[in-house]
Amino acid sequence: MSSRPRRRPVSRVAGLTMDACDRAVMVGRTEGFVTLIAGPRRLLGHAGGGRLLGATVVAPRAGEMIHEAVLALRTSMFAGRLAQTVHAYPTWSMAIQQAAAQLVGHGPAPRRVR
Repeated sequence: MSSRPRRRPVSRVAGLTMDACDRAVMVGRTEGFVTLIAGPRRLLGHAGGGRLLGATVVAPRAGEMIHEAVLALRTSMFAGRLAQTVHAYPTWSMAIQQAAAQLVGHGPAPRRVR
């Protein structure tokens, strides 16, 4: 029997500052950020961006934005579905979509954390 240490799954973290959100720029309120955490899905790993595990929204309209991430968490949605969801333009919630798109491979690469 091998005594190799068991490897923990690697989670990924995607973040977006509000100066990348067109609605925030339009109204001049670019302070804040959105962070999404995704973990590997059973059998599929990070295909489709991985399963959403957590979210943080610190922004002027955070209360209007967090509901989308909470719904994704409650339904065990994977990040790819969140990134593909149609959003009106320009809205604050597009920041959630843009952060999710990073987990799928669009935009800057997400960080890997153990």
